[in-house]
Amino acid sequence: MLWPLELPVKITFAILLALVLLATIGAVRLKWAPRKTFVIASLIAFIGYIPSCTMVMQFVDARRFGVFEYTSYNEVQDFRIERFLPPTARDITLEKTFMGHRAKYTITETELRKYLDGLWEASGKKSSIPRSDLKDGEPGNRNEIETVIEGLNWPKMNESVQFHSPVESDGGGATYYFDPTSGVTYHRAAYW
Repeated sequence: MLWPLELPVKITFAILLALVLLATIGAVRLKWAPRKTFVIASLIAFIGYIPSCTMVMQFVDARRFGVFEYTSYNEVQDFRIERFLPPTARDITLEKTFMGHRAKYTITETELRKYLDGLWEASGKKSSIPRSDLKDGEPGNRNEIETVIEGLNWPKMNESVQFHSPVESDGGGATYYFDPTSGVTYHRAAYW
């Protein structure tokens, strides 16, 4: 759940550590008191850590969260998304957030079913909800689909079939809505 903080924390720590070391080295060259410079620079870095980390996080998040487009699965390169995205997906649009993602892509029903059968075969025994209790293969609920696409300006589906990935013990998993007419799938995935 705290994974979005890990990268900004590491980057901020590295930057501030480098600045403290540079200030200390600079003090030696300028014939200032290096210990005093080190203490003052460390104190400034300590006080400025949270504001600096916040700025670094805003910079990093602007590049890793939001809406992105990809031609194929191979371009995605994010393990959190790849575990819910069929490798045969094409023309992919992703909205990435720190707690999950929403995806739109083209795929055949056979490819999607084969992918999901593979997920269930590999992880189905660990699923907190059995596949038989989910609405796999049933018509998708229009209200649920509208929630999935809300704010993304994706076209509404005329008809759909819904599928599910195995559900993790913490509730993580994905729901898929496949439109057999257009071959477009929307899915929403959550992870912690």
